[in-house]
Amino acid sequence: MTKSTNLLALCGALLLLFTTWVHAAFADNIACGDDWAQESTAALSNGTPIMLVFTANECSYCERLKRELLEPLMQSGALEASVRLRQFNINRGGKITDFDGERVRSRIFVDRYQVFATPTLVLLDHQGNLLAPPIVGFDNAEHYQILLSEAMAQAQPKLAFGAARAAALD
Repeated sequence: MTKSTNLLALCGALLLLFTTWVHAAFADNIACGDDWAQESTAALSNGTPIMLVFTANECSYCERLKRELLEPLMQSGALEASVRLRQFNINRGGKITDFDGERVRSRIFVDRYQVFATPTLVLLDHQGNLLAPPIVGFDNAEHYQILLSEAMAQAQPKLAFGAARAAALD
């Protein structure tokens, strides 16, 4: 091998390593939820819905959704004040803490929201109730942004009504 071939191979390996590192760094930007009672308390105190993205191992559409839409929205600050964004890997086993504080198998949690494909995005109130129909799959950021805006518009009145009702009961 010549020096230029070796240099090219080294540059290629470094580029692959760098893109893998960048991808891994971005994948960790969306927190994983496993204590939904705690998430519920935080969402209730902020007056925001929980935006939960169900993902799966090696789901390329999940990664595209995060990379092309959710991460740019997070970086711009557009999501921070309006939702509590979390992800949940459907391949995860074991138990999690449910919205009522009880421990439940993760499969039961996933089945509750009838997740049959990933990514599936749901907007939830502080009790884990759906505020809008789930958004299933991902085709492109523009179309998904429209679906997300529509879901948020449907969720806000339900969230406000639920908060008013909870305050009346206190």
